[in-house]
Amino acid sequence: MIIGINALYLLPGKVGGSETYLRNLVKGLAAIDRENEYVIFINRETQGENRGTSPNFRIVVCPFRAANRPLRILWEQGVLPWYVKRHKINVLLSAGMTAPVLCPAVSVLMLFDLQHINQPGNFPWFSLLFLRSIIYASARSADGVLTISHQVKNDIIRSYHLPPEHIEVTHLAVDHSAFALHGPPDTVTVKEHYGLPDRFILYAASSLPHKNHERLFQAFRRVRERVPEIQLVLIGARDKGEEALIRTIKEQGLEQTVILLGWIPLEDVPSIYRASEVFVFPTLHEGFGLPIIEAMSCGVPVVCSRIEPLLEVAGDAVLFVDPLSPDEIAAAIIKVVTDPPAREHLISKGLVRSNEFTWKATATKTLAFLTAIAAERKG
Repeated sequence: MIIGINALYLLPGKVGGSETYLRNLVKGLAAIDRENEYVIFINRETQGENRGTSPNFRIVVCPFRAANRPLRILWEQGVLPWYVKRHKINVLLSAGMTAPVLCPAVSVLMLFDLQHINQPGNFPWFSLLFLRSIIYASARSADGVLTISHQVKNDIIRSYHLPPEHIEVTHLAVDHSAFALHGPPDTVTVKEHYGLPDRFILYAASSLPHKNHERLFQAFRRVRERVPEIQLVLIGARDKGEEALIRTIKEQGLEQTVILLGWIPLEDVPSIYRASEVFVFPTLHEGFGLPIIEAMSCGVPVVCSRIEPLLEVAGDAVLFVDPLSPDEIAAAIIKVVTDPPAREHLISKGLVRSNEFTWKATATKTLAFLTAIAAERKG
C-alpha cells in the first residue's frame, strides 16, 4: 500500500502542536512499518526539514508557499489530487485539519479540535467563515477521521453528523527521551539564560482568551499571600489576546512577579518544565491538553481544569480544579508547593500516567485505522 501524508499546512515553528504531532507520527510510522511505502507532500517552507526518515519514505516538495493560507487551500483542493493520482497513492492522510474534497484516493482527515465552532471569538469573522466552510467540507468528504480525544470525537459527531465508526481516537504523546526527569540542556543553564527565578509556577499556553489567564492571575495573587517568594512564568505562542494579557498584568501590578517569555525553542522546553515547582493548566477548553503530559513526564506536579478532555488524559495523576474559581486554583497550587508528601504523590502518579502516552502507540493505532479504512473502501 502507498500511503500519502498531506503535510502542506506545515510551517516549521509556527503551527504549534500540529507540528509536534506530524513530526512524531512520521518517526513512529518509520519505526514500526517497513512494508508500506510513504509519500509526504510538503511545501517550499518545509523543504529540507524532513530527511533520512526511512528507505520506504519519500518527500515530494510542492512548488508553493503555505504562509499564504488561501493559496495553500487552493493548491490542496485543485492540484494535490493530481499529485495523489500521479504518485499512485492508495490512502491519503491529511494531517492539518483540511483535505482535498475531490480526492482520488481513500481520504483520512486529522481534526485536532473544533475550536472554530467551540471558541468562535478566537477568529476574525472572515477567517471563521472560511474555516467553517473548508473544515466542514473536508470532514464530510473524508472516508475516515482521526482525532485526539473522545471529547473532540463527540464534538465531531454532533457538529458534522459523521458515523462514530468512521472516527478513531489516537491520543497525542510525548518524546520520553526529551521530556524526562533528567536530560540536556542543563536546567541551571536554561534558568540563567531566561532569567528564571528560584521558585516559580509554570503555565504553557497561547494568549488566546479561553486559556483563562485572568483567573490564573487572581489565583496567583492569593498564592503569593502564602508563598510570597514564588513567581509565575508563562510560555507559549503569543496570539490573539496578547495585548489584553499584558494589560491585565499591568493593571494587577504583577509586572515584577509574572514573567512572560512567549514562544520558547522546543529543545529548551523540557528544562523549563523541570525547573518549575508546579505546572498549572486552568484552561476553559482543550482538544487534548498535551502540556500536562509533558509536565508529568518531566516529574512536575500538575494542577489543571476539571474539564473534558483533561479528565480523560490526566486520570488520577493531577489535582483537578474548577477553572472558574480562582480560590480553588490557588488552594491547589498552595497544597502542591507547601505539602511535600502530596507533591511527591502527584509526581509519582504523573510519571506512571505519562508513560502510557507513546508515539509508537499513536503510530500503531493510526496505521491500523488507515489500513482498515482502505480495506473497507476497496471492499
